[in-house]
Order: sequence, then C-alpha cells, then structure tokens
Amino acid sequence: MFRTPEILSAIYKNKDKSIIAGITVAWGIMLLILLVGTGQGLQNGVKKIFSDYTVKTIEVFSGEASISDISVNKGDLITFNILDIKKISSTFNYIENISPVVDVKIPVITSERKSINRFSLKGVNEKYFNIKTLKLNKGRVFNTRDRSRKNIILGYEIAKNLFNNINCVGRIVFLNNVGYKIIGVIEKDNLFNNSGYNAYIHYENALNISSQRSFNEFILSLKSKVNTEEFQKTLKVYLSIKKGINPKDKTAFFFNNIENTLKTFNTLFNAINLFLWFIGISFLISGMLSIFNIMTVIVKDRIGEFGIRKALGATPNSIQIMVLIESLIITVVSGVIGLIVGFFLIYLINLYIEISGGNNEFLILDINKYVILSAIFLLTVSGCIAGIIPARKASEILPIEALRTLNN
Repeated sequence: MFRTPEILSAIYKNKDKSIIAGITVAWGIMLLILLVGTGQGLQNGVKKIFSDYTVKTIEVFSGEASISDISVNKGDLITFNILDIKKISSTFNYIENISPVVDVKIPVITSERKSINRFSLKGVNEKYFNIKTLKLNKGRVFNTRDRSRKNIILGYEIAKNLFNNINCVGRIVFLNNVGYKIIGVIEKDNLFNNSGYNAYIHYENALNISSQRSFNEFILSLKSKVNTEEFQKTLKVYLSIKKGINPKDKTAFFFNNIENTLKTFNTLFNAINLFLWFIGISFLISGMLSIFNIMTVIVKDRIGEFGIRKALGATPNSIQIMVLIESLIITVVSGVIGLIVGFFLIYLINLYIEISGGNNEFLILDINKYVILSAIFLLTVSGCIAGIIPARKASEILPIEALRTLNN
C-alpha cells in the first residue's frame, strides 16, 4: 500500500518536473478565469443598460410616410396625440402602462444662480415611471395630482451642475422663466444611459411649452404573458388603420422592443461566453498534456521503485492509484494557485477601473460560484485523465524489468 507522505515525497523528488507541469496548468486556469470573468462582466453590463426598463416594454416612434395612402401623402410626417394614447389603452387590455413622451426644445434650465444647456427635457405622465423604472436618489416621481402642478424631476448631472449637489428637492428651477418645483432627483446613470442629463415634467406642461398638441413618441409596457413581438405587429396594423397609412409602409412607425433587444444581446453574449470557455479550456488541455508528459517521464524514471514495490507485495491497483493521486495533486494544487492568481488579477483590474474613473457597473469583471465549481471540476477531471495512461504503465511494470533497470 501507499501513504500520503510517500506520495508527497515522490512529488518532491521530482519537483522540477512537477513545477514545470504545474505552471502550465496554473496558467491555463488563470486565463480561463480572466476570460470568463470578462465575458460575464460584459454580459452584466448589458443587463445594466436595460435595467431601467421593465422587460415587456415597447417604445414607439413616428416617422414619415413613404407610401401615399388614404390620409397621407408620401413624405408626410406622422404624429401622435393624447386621444391616440387613450384609444390604444382602451383597445388593448393587456397593456399595463402607457405614457406619451413629449420632447421639449428650450435652450436652458436655470436655477437662482446657474444655468445648464446640456439636457433633454421630456414630458411624461405618472405611468412612465412604472415602465422606465428609474431609481431616485432623492424625492419622488409623478402622481396623478401632478397633472395640474408645475413640478419637475431632474437627472443627477443637471442637479449637480445647477446646485453643486443633489440635495435640491423642494427648490425651484426655471423653464422659459416659469418656475418648476423639484420633486425628485434621479440616481447617477450607467455608461450607456444618459438619464443624468434628462429632466421630466408632466406632458400637459410639455405640450403647453411647445404650443402643440402632438408628439412623436410614446412608451408602453405589457402584462407578463403577452408576446411582445406579436403585439408589436398588431399595434403597427392598428396604428396604420387609425392614421390611414399603408400597413406595408416601413418608415411610418419605428419600434424599440426591449425584450427582443435583450434576447439578441443575451444570444450574442452566450456565444461569446461559449467561445471564451473554449479558449480557456484549450489552455487547460495544454496543461493537462503537460501533466501527462511529465508523469510519463516520472514513471519511466521510477521503474525500479515500482518493481521493488511489486516484489514487496504491492498490487498493480495500488501503484496505479498512487500515480493517479500524484497527478491529481499536481493538477489541483497548480489549478488552485491559478484560481487565486486569476481572482487577484480580477480584483486589481476592477480596482484600477474604479480608481481611474471607469464605469464599474459596466466594465467590472465578474466570477460567480458556478464558474468556480466548474473550474474545480475541470481540474479534477483533467488531473485524472492526465494520469490514467502513466498510472496504467506503472502498474504493468514487472519486478524483473525493474531489477534489470537497476542493474543497468
């Protein structure tokens, strides 16, 4: 039989070869962790981009007619009005929330002392914030009573520029010299979300500022079991009929289907993650081959030892298991070192991103428990596979061959 000290002693006697093999395994597992961590971090970042929306969300934009029809001529601009929104809401009972989105063009927003000209002012209703679930740093969103009030919600960057901080709920800003009370401040945005420079007023106020009763966009969310793609097709036909537009017109309406977009990104990142796993496992296989080669050399160098063990009563199985365990120890220990180094590098990269002012919500590398468990499983399997053939060769050595080797 064999004991643990004997196995460790055997590894130590061949430490140079074991270290060379171990470095290859550690390198492979470290690259696997870095690659998968990068892929997971990017995927998490994309999910952050869409985190402001409920999944069953569709944004609808009007365009211009490309085909002359009943009520329009080619080139006519298409618009929506509040009556359209009410009819859509009453016609489709699986719409959960719907809101107009009125873009307001004014040059500046001013406070008592400062002004800002980089912003986007939108008019929405209270249901908008059930669809686009913007997180507030301070204050509240609109309610039904705000329809008759001049209230405003500011983006983080607007509040910071106008007041040097975001503790400005209750204070007044001016739009075209008309005062609006701040009721909320939106949290700091992520890398691809410009909500920090968005401001929101009630759509009635927005239409009054614009001196018009029409707008070019609305947004809606559907109940959980509704197929958004099918609804989008139905809605396009409905709008075409109501507006007297040819249903085949491809430029009259545009849709941003959040669920479909998210599915597309998920498919893309699943493919990227699969590719990264393939690259990482390829490096790990190269390490496994290195272990195999080293163990083969070690077995060849220890023919005399194995022969003597057999002569003293060791069974082929015990020798085979001993070599397998040696291979497994080298692989797992090296792999764990690679894991630790990989995690440390991920920590350093994330720390650098944070210190350098990068958006760590999007760029941060991430590793979950399933990746760790998968890596440990791969290490164990690769260690066993790498040692199988050398172990079998060791178990087949005859005492007479060992004696002949020792005599030579």
